Amino acid sequence: MNIVNSAGLFRSRCPRLPALFLVLSLSSGCEGETGQAQSADPPATSSAAAQPQDAFDLRALGVDEGSVMTSAIGIVDFSDFGCIYCADFHSDDYPALYEEFVVTGEVLWKYIPISIGGFPNGDLAGVAGTCADEIGSNIAFAEMRDHLFAQREEWLAANPSLARELFISYAETLELDLESFTACIDGDQAAERLKRNNDMAMQVGVTATPTFIVQGNPVRGAPPLADFQNVLRRMIAEFRGEAPPETPADAGAPGA
Repeated sequence: MNIVNSAGLFRSRCPRLPALFLVLSLSSGCEGETGQAQSADPPATSSAAAQPQDAFDLRALGVDEGSVMTSAIGIVDFSDFGCIYCADFHSDDYPALYEEFVVTGEVLWKYIPISIGGFPNGDLAGVAGTCADEIGSNIAFAEMRDHLFAQREEWLAANPSLARELFISYAETLELDLESFTACIDGDQAAERLKRNNDMAMQVGVTATPTFIVQGNPVRGAPPLADFQNVLRRMIAEFRGEAPPETPADAGAPGA
């Protein structure tokens, strides 16, 4: 699978993910309308390598965080605001990954909000997040993303007839331009953009959230934070032509 974004072909810039990471990535994820945890099999590397013609252009989708010019690694993050595992990842693990890899310019993180899980008010939540980006900036989107995850139980339980006003109140809390946000949430552009995100997720085989594509390699479910960090450090070091950093396991190995 080749994934194209503003940084180019992710797979062309760095070697495939270490097998250890693929094994450790069998984590929980939200799938289907139930949102129940599912385990996943490691992605089949042979079929992906044998089909270089399958290229997916993500340049017009999602929201980029990080530097296109300096990044060594590209990560695509398909996430559903209704998914508890997505919420947990973005509250517990993503801040550490963001500070170590995104802020420093090592990783370009492309967040693609989708609504394929059938969660109550999930489509409108996806539109609300998209509208924050439409009328504001990457920062406005990040703030709305965090707020939607933090208020997840509230909007999931909301009466559909009242959900629109609830999401508008979130925009007010975040001090977004209410007139522009309301026009956006009532219009077609953000909804069409969300639909394109959903269509792309289906095309690349996303069946559970979160799903990450790291250098063109799909990883279904969020790996443990330490494993995610260690693999990214190794991949960045290899890209830079540097010796891989020592991990705690290396330090405790015989002869280390």
